[in-house]
Order: sequence, then C-alpha cells, then structure tokens
Amino acid sequence: MGGQKQHDYDTLQVVPKSEIAKIYIRCLLANFVILLKWLYESVKCKLNPAAIMRKTIERTDFPNKPPIFMTDTNLGRHSYVKLENTKLHFVEAGNRSNPIVLLLHGFPDCWFGWRYQIPELTQYFHVIALDLKGFNDSDKPQWRFEYTPKRVCEDLRKFLIAISAKSVSIIGHDLGATIGWFFTHTNPEMVDKFVCVSTPHPNLLWDNLPSSSPFNRNWLEFIQLPMLPEMELKHTAERVLRRCYPHVTKEKLYQSGTNGSVKNNLMEAYKYSYSQTDDWRGPLNYYRNFLFYRVREGEMVQCPSLIIAGNDDRFYKLESVVKSSEYCENVVLKIIEQSGRAPHQEMATEFNSTVLKFLIGKKYSQKPAEAPSPPSRGLVGRVFGGIGSVANNTVKLGNNLRETYTFSNPLSSVPNFMIKG
Repeated sequence: MGGQKQHDYDTLQVVPKSEIAKIYIRCLLANFVILLKWLYESVKCKLNPAAIMRKTIERTDFPNKPPIFMTDTNLGRHSYVKLENTKLHFVEAGNRSNPIVLLLHGFPDCWFGWRYQIPELTQYFHVIALDLKGFNDSDKPQWRFEYTPKRVCEDLRKFLIAISAKSVSIIGHDLGATIGWFFTHTNPEMVDKFVCVSTPHPNLLWDNLPSSSPFNRNWLEFIQLPMLPEMELKHTAERVLRRCYPHVTKEKLYQSGTNGSVKNNLMEAYKYSYSQTDDWRGPLNYYRNFLFYRVREGEMVQCPSLIIAGNDDRFYKLESVVKSSEYCENVVLKIIEQSGRAPHQEMATEFNSTVLKFLIGKKYSQKPAEAPSPPSRGLVGRVFGGIGSVANNTVKLGNNLRETYTFSNPLSSVPNFMIKG
C-alpha cells in the first residue's frame, strides 16, 4: 500500500493551539447564551404555571424498549465483541466465507440505518453493520479521550482482528465516513475498498460547513463543553431527529400487532436510540475530538474509493465532497439526484446498484470516451461544469481513472415486513 506503515497514526495531526483557543472561547460564549435561555424559561414558567403544562404536553414520548424490528433476526444475527473494556454490538448477515463489507453509520443513527443495504449486500458479501462505540447497543464510555481519532481507529482495527478479518471494504455515512477516512489513511493494509457517503474528507469538512446545517460550525463550537449540550439535545431530540431524517416519516414499516393492526413506527427506532442523556454523550465526544484533527498534507487514500453524495444535501457542501477526491489515488464520484443527506435511505435502489457495481467490479456499458467532455476549469470546476448533463451517471475523478459503471439492478430481497413508501 504505497509503502505506508501499518496503522501509521503519524499521518494525523492536531490543529494549531491558537485555533483551539479560539474555539473554546466561542464555546464558552455559546454555552453562556444557552444558560441564559434556560434561566429565562425557568423564570417564565414560575411566573406563568400554564407554560409548565404546555411543556409537559409537548415533551417527547420516548419508547422504553426497542421496537421489535431492531432486535429480531430478519436483517441479520445480533452479535457482540468485547475489546478490553468496551463491548461493541453489530449485526452480521451473509456467508462468512465471503469477503467482508463493514458498514459504519452516521450521527444520529445506528446499525439500523443500513436497513436497505444489508439484504442486497448479503447476496455477495459477509456484511457487518456495526453500532459505533457510544451508540445504541454498543458500550458508551463517558470520557472524551475514548473518542479521539487514534483511539477510534485502533478500536476498529482490534474489532476487525477479533472477527478474524484481515481486510474489509468499508461503507461509511456521515460520522462513519469520517471514521472511514481516518481509518483508510492510518490502516491502509486493512481496507480493500472505501465508499464514502455524503461526507467530505476531514481536511475539508470542518471549515466548510453550510451555516444552514443544524450541525454547523457554531454547533461544533457549542458542544465542546460537557453536560449542557447533552441536556439540550435530549430536550430537543425529536426535533433534531426529524430534521436529520425527514424522509423517515414517509417510510412505512409494516408490523402486525396482536389485533392485526398496521402502524408506521420507523421513527421509534431513532427515538429509542436517543432517549437518554448518555445516548448523546458518546456521539458528541466524537465531534469534540475530531474537530481538532487533520490528515497530514500529501497523504493519499491508496485503495479504490467511491464517493457518493445527494445533489440536495443541506448538511454538507457538495463542492467539499467533490473536492475530497483530491485525497484519493483512484476514485469514482457519484451524484444521486433527488437525494439529500442520506442517499442510502432516500434513494436506496440507485445507491445499492452504485455500490454493488463498484464492489463487484462489473463494468459500465458506456465507454468513457462516449461521455461528454466537460470544459477545463480545474478539478471542482470541471465536475460541476458537467454535472448538468451527467448527474445520473458516474463522474470519474482522481489520478488513476478506470472505466465508469452502469447500474440497473433493482432493490430486491428487502424483508417483507419492510416497505418504503
């Protein structure tokens, strides 16, 4: 792998101390504003008891146990691995003799976010959908140092060793993609292929967040102090979840009740996973650490890579996602139309076809020479200059350009209890 050392964490570096100081100053100011807000609400409730009644009525009703579809075996076997003091939960499916595909979910999410990928990938791979440390049914260490990029990558390396995986293909979304970027840089010998979903490279991510994103730069600075952000997120949990996953309310999970009734309760999975303050602490600790780390300039991802993004993603700048290809030696870029932050859930059929073609290596029917030639305006300019005419195809970028792919297989094998409507 390009002569890189195994698990070379020297490829990671911390941002300058002056930048760290600025972040914490702004963090203190943001938390002070939140305290004033809480103080105002407390005084208002004392002066107006009716306000307390309204808040009680508006309070989110969190489920006290996981929905049945998160614990049954329709999607795969539920398993655990204990690494020193941390237990990790994962769902596995498919023949164990097949190559392994490791699925790393985003924030706020869990293994269940891959519900439309597991059945498809299982036809060709041994699929491992991991609950990241700090999420859902994996252990949730409280201390911030447990979530540094080096610690997280080292845990992931030990996890792969524990399941007897010499190397895997990684598919990561959002936070899981950021971890994937770090892992492919620091443990290149363990990654066969890398699929990044909707997330810029760590060197481009933190300074290029849209101000309209709920997890923008101001939010990243606000959460640096402990406790207050967790309490605020628990208070606004349902609003945050619905903003992150507006499409989930349109997805119908049909489950027969004792009286034969059918109900739409897919959002219950997310509400259960983020019902407690501890459910937010671990996830926030990733961001409390990752904000301060970058990959050393000149370091490249050596394995074949696929970058997928929705054309209507309001959480990350599409330009940053596209420009991330500059950090890959061999990369395919796919823009999925009519999709936002979670193309693997919103446009599952097209997403699955794209990923399968990349992973199993079947070639695209249209030769590269037949594709329209975009004007030459630099890397990002070239891509965006041609997106209007090739938005439904694959845009090839990188230093080693191979043939593009075509995707035609429909989404199949989805369990009959799950229908996307």
